[in-house]
Amino acid sequence: MFNSIKLKLVVWFLAVFLLVFAGLEIFLYVKLESLIVNLADEHLTSELETLANLMTVEEAHGQLETEFEELSTAATGMYAEKLSGHYYQIISTDGKVLVRSPSLSLGNASLPLIQGSTTADYRTVAGPGDTPIRMVTQSFPFSIGSLTFQAGDSIEETYELLSSFRNIVLVIFPLIFIMCGLGVFVVTGWVLRSLKSFTLKIGQITEENLNERIPEEGLVDELRPLAVNFNVMLGRLEGSFSRQKQFLSDASHELRTPTSIIKSFCDVTLGRERTANDYKETLKKVGETVNRMCDIINRILVISRLDNKTIDFKPVRVDLMDIMRDVHRLIEPAAEHKDVAIRLSGAGAVVKGDREGLTEVFTNIVENAIKYNRPKGSVNIHVSEESGNAVVTIEDTGIGIPKEEHEKIFDRFYRVDTSRGLTVGSGLGLSIVRTIIDSHGGHIDIESTPGEGTTFRVYIPLPSDKGGAR
Repeated sequence: MFNSIKLKLVVWFLAVFLLVFAGLEIFLYVKLESLIVNLADEHLTSELETLANLMTVEEAHGQLETEFEELSTAATGMYAEKLSGHYYQIISTDGKVLVRSPSLSLGNASLPLIQGSTTADYRTVAGPGDTPIRMVTQSFPFSIGSLTFQAGDSIEETYELLSSFRNIVLVIFPLIFIMCGLGVFVVTGWVLRSLKSFTLKIGQITEENLNERIPEEGLVDELRPLAVNFNVMLGRLEGSFSRQKQFLSDASHELRTPTSIIKSFCDVTLGRERTANDYKETLKKVGETVNRMCDIINRILVISRLDNKTIDFKPVRVDLMDIMRDVHRLIEPAAEHKDVAIRLSGAGAVVKGDREGLTEVFTNIVENAIKYNRPKGSVNIHVSEESGNAVVTIEDTGIGIPKEEHEKIFDRFYRVDTSRGLTVGSGLGLSIVRTIIDSHGGHIDIESTPGEGTTFRVYIPLPSDKGGAR
């Protein structure tokens, strides 16, 4: 259940909301309480200082005792009402209450007696009627001794205000919490709806409809790059499936011809009694056809291994001139049989590559140059270095390839129409050539003029360190 993105988002938001909002409410509550208490303390300090200053003035006029009586019988103001919540009293050195505000005396009450000091002492205590009051106590020196002044204000209304604030928070907070939780749930559901639609569309794509694409318009910004890359991947898969189907079809077609030939020879030969020479000739034809089938099958296996990257290329430093000499020796008998001259020129060019793979590349190209050449023709091979690459140029005087066919000749099982009746081939050689060259980081170019000849140029990157041992 906790694997749900929506649930994780909702839980995360509510957890953060709970911590932030609860912390904010606690902070506001503490600050409000502190503010109210500070205001009460300021008012008490003002009242206490007023009383002390008044007593100091009266003492200077010798009317201290008279002032005591007047303070005890004040008939107006907030201190004249019984238990009004505003109180004061003056205490002598021996702890006797000398003066009580009428608000205390009318209710026969007094403030808690606290030993005073020259610094103000603020505290919250239980006042008359057990109501909470904020009280300040401080002593001042007089001619009759040190007198302790006390002033207190009821903070019952303050507590009620704080209680109301707390109750409001306790009601509003859960409501906001629930509303925000529902809002986040709805919003995340709406946002993730595009992802659900995206997932549903992906689920509908199979190997049967790889041509379909994920609509990129209307997707949220976060999903659009994913859709673009997914469509690119679908395009690659579609191309791969298409090539596999075409490969299977072409392979079946190429193998059907030799198998039909073998079946035909066998049926005809076994149709009646034959001489030994007839059976020998039939076996010879069947053997040639089987060899062709083996060549096609071997090339198919090589391509399959190249596609699956199961061929283990072993890159070493090799001299392309040495490879071309080996190719020359391998191909020379076929060239003599076709009456085609092979000429090799150039200087050594050391590259880092797989010797067998590169030998396969150049053997295929030179073999084709001889196969599709004319009698008394020639094949010129030149090895050189150019712009950080080793370049092998193979130029023949053969039938040539039309310009529109230049890229197609590297497709599997593809053969130029003009060459089909001239020689037997599988159409796989150049496909293998390009794959091996690509795996070496190189590329192949072609120039050709029908009726005049073809030139292949193979580029293989030179190693960065040319001074190493071969």
